Amino acid sequence: MTQAPARGRAPRSSLRVRSRRLLGAAAVAALCAPAPLVTPVAVAADGPNMVLDVARMRSSARLSTGIFHEPRRAPLLDSTIPTSGTCALHPDEACVGAPGIRKLLRFDVLVHNRGDQDLVVGNPKERPDFFVYSGCHRHYHFRAAARYELLDATGGVVRTGRKQGFCLEDTLPSELGAGTPPKRYTCANQGVQVGWADWYPGTLDCQWIDVTDLPPGDYQLHVFWNPDRLMSETTLDDNAGTIPVTIPAPRGAPPVVDAIESPAPGALASAGRPLDVRWRAHDDERVVTQEVWLSTDDGATWQQVVGDVPGDRTHHRFLVPLGAASRQARVKVVARDASVQRGELVSEAFRIEVPRPLRLPTRGAAAARREG
Repeated sequence: MTQAPARGRAPRSSLRVRSRRLLGAAAVAALCAPAPLVTPVAVAADGPNMVLDVARMRSSARLSTGIFHEPRRAPLLDSTIPTSGTCALHPDEACVGAPGIRKLLRFDVLVHNRGDQDLVVGNPKERPDFFVYSGCHRHYHFRAAARYELLDATGGVVRTGRKQGFCLEDTLPSELGAGTPPKRYTCANQGVQVGWADWYPGTLDCQWIDVTDLPPGDYQLHVFWNPDRLMSETTLDDNAGTIPVTIPAPRGAPPVVDAIESPAPGALASAGRPLDVRWRAHDDERVVTQEVWLSTDDGATWQQVVGDVPGDRTHHRFLVPLGAASRQARVKVVARDASVQRGELVSEAFRIEVPRPLRLPTRGAAAARREG
C-alpha cells in the first residue's frame, strides 16, 4: 500500500459511532459465506494470526464528501470539497456509484499479525491465484483481502465497499520498543511479519463505502479480513468486526430544480444527434454538482447521461443514443448541495425518432436521370 500518514486522533465528524465487540465465529460464517476464488486453506495449529483492530475502526469511522469525475478527465481540486483521483470511477475499481459529489463512510482497517509465524505472500507477479493487475493503478491488487459491508437494522446488506487495492506489507509495528524487528515485507514481496500490522487508512482512495442517498438512520459497518480464507491462519475467530454507525439527518433544505426549459414538451429529437438540455436550479447556499438522466420509457427506467456538471452551469449537450426511438422520452435533472442532498425535476414528455438511413442513388438511376 502507499505510505500512510502519521498516526493521530481521528478528525471530528457528524458521524456518531458506538462501540461493539466482534461478531462470533458462527455469526460471521453465516453472514459472509463466500464463494472462494481458489481452494480455501485449512486453519493451521502454528502460523500467522491476523487480528482485525476493531478499536481502530471505531475511532476512525467518519462521514466525508468527495467530487468524482469520469476517468477520462483530470479532476480539478476544490478547496471546500476535495476531489478524488480518476481510478475511483474506473471499471476496475467502481468505488463510487456515479460521478459528481458523493457521501462516503471512511474508516481505517488495521490488521496485526499476532501469530507465531510470518504471513508470507511473496511476489505478486508469481501469484496469479492471489493477485490481478490493475490497468488504472498500474500495479497488482490482492483479489480478496477484505470485505466491507454496511448492514441495516435487520442485518441485510445495503451497501458494499469496492476497495481492490490491497498490498500486504509491514506498515506499522504493533508495539513500539527496543525489540521491534525492522520492516521486512513490501508491495514487491508481500506479507506481514509477527509483531507488525498492515494499515489501510481512511484517507486512501476507495477506503470507504459510498452511502450516497441512503436514508438517515442506524446501520452497522462490518469488516471481514481474509473472507475467502485464501491465507492460512491459526484461527479466523478474530478476523471480523462490526461497529454501529449513524447517518444523521441533513441540515437545511435540499436544492430545488425550478424548471427544465429544454427540451420543450412534445419536442422532436433524433437518435445519434445532439440534444440540448437547459434548466434552472438553486440552493440556500450553493449547488455543487448536477446530473442529467434520460428515460425512453416514460420514466420507468433511467440512464445517467452525466453526473458531474458544475453547480453554476444551467445546460448540457449530449448525443442521444443510437436506436433510442421513443414517443415518451423524458430527461431528469438532479442538483446536489454540499451535504449531498438532492433535488430533482422530470421534464414533460418529448419524442425521439431514429433518422431514416440516407440512400445514395445507384449508377443506373443517376444515368437515367441525366438522360431524362
